[in-house]
Amino acid sequence: MRLLLVLIGVFCLPLAAIAAEWTPYANARFGFAVEIPPGFALVREADNGDGQSYANGEARLAVWGHTLAEGDFKEDVAERRATYAREGWYLSYDRQTAGWASLSGTRGTSILYHRAIALCEGAAASFVLEYPDTMKAEISPLVGRLVKSLRPAQGCTNAQGAAPAAQ
Repeated sequence: MRLLLVLIGVFCLPLAAIAAEWTPYANARFGFAVEIPPGFALVREADNGDGQSYANGEARLAVWGHTLAEGDFKEDVAERRATYAREGWYLSYDRQTAGWASLSGTRGTSILYHRAIALCEGAAASFVLEYPDTMKAEISPLVGRLVKSLRPAQGCTNAQGAAPAAQ
């Protein structure tokens, strides 16, 4: 019985610790929030307040908001899709609704995941996660929670849910 309790502690406590290490990030300028995964350290904050970038070894995570050029989320995502094609990315996953888009693919040994959501007042928020395929087992499980955590501020219903008020 004692061995069973030790094994439960060894395997369950690290999972609880990992879950607790997600760090909330709220962007006041564009009104969105996202949770930053454990192991990702802040590298740079944009001078204009539109987002932040993080790193975990060779993995890079960029989170930002921006004003839509024509106020058209669909067109903005189409432009990003075209940019990825010009940069040599092969998009193997490409889904879009009126309120969100997810693009994922590869270029050489690199993996890319881009999630974008429409915000209120002609804006959008995105995160881009880029990492080497050698980190796939470590990074891929984080994508689902990242996707679910990217939300507009309360009162903006253009995307899949409302985030806590930006701080």
